[in-house]
Amino acid sequence: MMLEQIKREHGYIVRLLSILANKVELLKQEKSVNYSLIKEIVDYLSEHAEKEHHPKEDILYHYYLEHYGNKQEMENLEFEHKLLECKTHAFLNIVDMILQDAVVPHHMFLEQLEQFMSSQRQHLDLEEKSILPMIHQRFSVQDWQAVEQLYTGTNEDDPVFGETIAERYSQLAERVRQTELECV
Repeated sequence: MMLEQIKREHGYIVRLLSILANKVELLKQEKSVNYSLIKEIVDYLSEHAEKEHHPKEDILYHYYLEHYGNKQEMENLEFEHKLLECKTHAFLNIVDMILQDAVVPHHMFLEQLEQFMSSQRQHLDLEEKSILPMIHQRFSVQDWQAVEQLYTGTNEDDPVFGETIAERYSQLAERVRQTELECV
């Protein structure tokens, strides 16, 4: 079911934000961090969200508006996705600058990282506490079947959390596995 898949993907995002929160703590202690791992996280959030995750949510959003609601009742999720996309790309550019040996002041990077994480969390909160419950409450079985048919995405294995790990995310997938083992 599409809603379960969206919630599972939100869980993945929360796990990645947790890894970034650890990086924030290290930076606050003026310890070194792995910037290429940060890049993989931000790149994953950008690529996966824009191509797989947000299109699913946008289908739900448009279907809801068309059949049940109006724009006053529900936040403009599509606009939120575009805004988050812009913020993600802007932060990704800063990480790329650092990886290309540009000098970015420590305090400035830390501030940008915290703002990026805050934007991601606010967006997740909006969806989890407002939008998805509203959709879940209103949708019938027929509505869920209709939105499932509207989604023409690939439903490929997740490149970090799935069975087949994309080479470009190998470092991130390894870090995720380490985090899972630490929680056992």
